[in-house]
Amino acid sequence: MGEYFGKTGLRSLISPRFSRRAFVIFLTGFLAGLALVFIGQEGLVQNTSFLNHESIEGISALEIDRQGLLLYSLRQRLLPAGVMVLAAAAGAGGAAVCLFLLWSGFSAGALLSVLSLRYGIRGVVLFAGGILPQAFLLVPAFWLLCGWCVTFGQKRGGKAGAGKALFLTAEGRLLFLIFCAFIGGCVLEGYVNPSALDKIFLLFRM
Repeated sequence: MGEYFGKTGLRSLISPRFSRRAFVIFLTGFLAGLALVFIGQEGLVQNTSFLNHESIEGISALEIDRQGLLLYSLRQRLLPAGVMVLAAAAGAGGAAVCLFLLWSGFSAGALLSVLSLRYGIRGVVLFAGGILPQAFLLVPAFWLLCGWCVTFGQKRGGKAGAGKALFLTAEGRLLFLIFCAFIGGCVLEGYVNPSALDKIFLLFRM
């Protein structure tokens, strides 16, 4: 168990080699999202109502159901995490992580591009406000999960179901802690983030 909770264990999940490759994959998706929006901005931004002033004002006027937002956040975060874990158990953790990082980078790049084209620096602030403070837990949790899926898939070779049950192993206990971080991030997203966004929306009412 110590190999997973000590410094050596964490280094095996987020080794420099894995971190470099994961960052390059995420950055590739991010730049693709930026490029798509900036190249096709006339059709994707200027001639659409996506995140325009009216939609932003409508969102800012909504009364947030924080419990409902928490449940929505749990679904949105735990579903891809669960799919990656299942893929790792089937020996396809690397492919699942690659697809997740590409899609996450692409989505972040496209959204940031739209907001910055529409609102300039205010759009960048709104983007940051939309992901904070939950990103302080969710980003490390996803990063560790990606490393977990890659190393677990390599070690088990698609035979994770054999022998001891997963949650009786050190890998399972680490996975449990990662999912606890996910839940903590979702709580922040559901109950703390709306207050931060309320203050940021003031910038769009000036």
